[in-house]
Amino acid sequence: MVALAGSLDANVLLRLLLNDLPDQHQSVIKLFQNSLGRFNVSDTAIMETVFVLERNYSFSRSAIVETIDGLMSLAEINCNQSLFMKSLPIFIRNTGLSFEDCCMTVYAELDDAKPLWTFDKKLAKQVSSAKLIV
Repeated sequence: MVALAGSLDANVLLRLLLNDLPDQHQSVIKLFQNSLGRFNVSDTAIMETVFVLERNYSFSRSAIVETIDGLMSLAEINCNQSLFMKSLPIFIRNTGLSFEDCCMTVYAELDDAKPLWTFDKKLAKQVSSAKLIV
């Protein structure tokens, strides 16, 4: 097993993906080139990245999915692929749901803890594993 070289936050991921701050982008590239292992990326960092891409940079959902797929394919990245590979298609199909809601429904599935109980009518209507508390 390859050792982890540390963890990356959402800001580092955004600089890598967007190259909107070239000096910081180059710093991330240099970090990757000089590392002896992979970098852990938490679920929270990916969710925050999706949120910022959608809200601050107006990325379409399909562009976000393509971007996160590309990020997960990098040899330097270690993340919860089983969560995101299942959450991203739900995110594409259900434009009224946040990425966080999509991830919560998949967490419930992966943890064998269905249904996901909610007061969110929209979530319960759009995702069969979510059930409304009445």
